[in-house]
Amino acid sequence: MNVLETKALEIFKVLDWKAQRESRPDDAVLSLDDGDCELRAVVQIRQLPSEQKMGLSLSAGSKDISRIIGAIVGERASHEILLQTRLEKRSPEIGLKEIEDISKEAIIWWRSQDNLAAIRALTAPPPSTGLPQLMHLGALAYLGDFNTLIDYQQIFQKGKRLNFVPMIKLEMIDRAIDIAVERA
Repeated sequence: MNVLETKALEIFKVLDWKAQRESRPDDAVLSLDDGDCELRAVVQIRQLPSEQKMGLSLSAGSKDISRIIGAIVGERASHEILLQTRLEKRSPEIGLKEIEDISKEAIIWWRSQDNLAAIRALTAPPPSTGLPQLMHLGALAYLGDFNTLIDYQQIFQKGKRLNFVPMIKLEMIDRAIDIAVERA
């Protein structure tokens, strides 16, 4: 985190953002939450030859889906990204006004997102890569679709992988079924 980002972080805190990583040398990570909905923002501010550029990489998520995916994997929940975008502001000097403006813009974007629609979209057949497949299992569990998960379980038990990557284990499907049954 550079000096410009450190100063910006203090302003974001006044605007009710919570800092996730303050003492590490990484970019500043901020968050907001409202019930189940959460917003993460990675702040980057760079000094260019004639101006400063501030970028916010935003990701919207659901605490429930993050917990479910953590439980499926067997690890502590982390912020799972459902939707994302990037906002930028340029100014001779990034100050209070620019930070207030980008904060408002971020919150407007966040409030306009439909997490449930994003979760439903994840129930479509997943691509052949790891994380989207895990998100797929999480979405099925979140929505209580234990029938699809049981089908996966039975096929896995026969030694077939359904194009799932090796990181997806039968135990993960078992845990997803348990969660889906609870949520159905």
